[in-house]
Amino acid sequence: MQFLRLIIVLFSIPCLLSGQDFVRYNNVYQPTIKSVLFTIPGLYTSAPIVNLGGGRLYLSFDELANDARYLRYRIEHCNRDWTPSDLEQMEFMEGFNDEELRTVEFSVNTRVPYAHYELQIPNQDFRWTKSGNYLLHVYDEDTGEPMLTRRFMVMENIVKVIATLKKPADVSKINTHHEIEFTVNHKDFPISNPRQEVSATVLQNYRWDNAITGVEPYLVQPDELVFNYLDRLVFPAGKEFRSVDIRNLRFPSQNVAEVDRFASTPEVKMKPDEKRTYQNYHLEPDINGWFVIKTNEDDDSDVEADYAHILFSLESAQPLFDQDVYLVGGFCDWQINPAYKMEYEDRYSAYFGEAILKQGVYDYIYAAVPKDGGTPDFEILEGNWHETENYYTILIYYRPFGQRYDRLIGVTTISQK
Repeated sequence: MQFLRLIIVLFSIPCLLSGQDFVRYNNVYQPTIKSVLFTIPGLYTSAPIVNLGGGRLYLSFDELANDARYLRYRIEHCNRDWTPSDLEQMEFMEGFNDEELRTVEFSVNTRVPYAHYELQIPNQDFRWTKSGNYLLHVYDEDTGEPMLTRRFMVMENIVKVIATLKKPADVSKINTHHEIEFTVNHKDFPISNPRQEVSATVLQNYRWDNAITGVEPYLVQPDELVFNYLDRLVFPAGKEFRSVDIRNLRFPSQNVAEVDRFASTPEVKMKPDEKRTYQNYHLEPDINGWFVIKTNEDDDSDVEADYAHILFSLESAQPLFDQDVYLVGGFCDWQINPAYKMEYEDRYSAYFGEAILKQGVYDYIYAAVPKDGGTPDFEILEGNWHETENYYTILIYYRPFGQRYDRLIGVTTISQK
């Protein structure tokens, strides 16, 4: 039977991979897939960036189901803009692509049953041989349905990136935004045509939804490239993230009003949130928009943490004009997801929404989104303040004339403290 399954998979792979609707950004395709983490092992809120010569990445996720699927994964090499690179598989990796995802466990003593999957890459099946951007795709072996996609980066530590945060050049943004400038020292790495061969990407809190990409050097000096544009490398500072702590489902924690642990799915009612647009800055500990899976009641949170039904509310004297409100954070890949849309109720003068989340700590914010599907606006409900602590990651890509892929030759991360 296993041999027959292998034959079917081998013959169906070309058809599956050409016909599936895989996207080129972090995405979950099935509503039953939850709690996707893709990090450096042991560093739960780290970006998926590893050195070419060593290091691993750890993927974990759940499917809310009584049974486990046969899942497979494959990796894909990409250009700096996440389009497919021109490299053939044998040029960017050694070993086998499109392999079975072998590690799966079932939840233990939870109200909500689930299958828990894990994967470490690279592993005994393959290793990558080129730096740059990569996509990890996971799909159902039997049906070809996509399960999830994750971006990750493999870097060569060739150049030195020195970055600083400064007050924005635009005086109207001094109290609300962060501006970044940086230099790339390439003393031991000759670059013939820097403006054509080098570009940078800047991420805020490891997010791709608001990344600044395709930035060329502003000034070329001997052995040094300067990126000090005025009013280009600028991000809204936001506020410290709101937080929900559901590590313990027996008693309410901070920001939690009620816990019903006897429901078929444990139910957590959050204290009402308020708009923070014009509130002064207030330091709150957060994890910069991400989440950590953890329970205070059991030893193995991966399979013993339960799922809970979280009820959110946002007070508002009246509904926003021509805009909808959504819950947003790392738990939903920073996407505007219909599952996390808030509904306004006149009798309570508030928006209400819900989410099914695994025990742990979650950061979130509210986004106002035009009803016609325009760009999300976080300032309307959250505001911006320059004292907010954010992480900024700078990625330096290099592609000399005649080369068929973009190398990632330098990475650094700084923070506003």
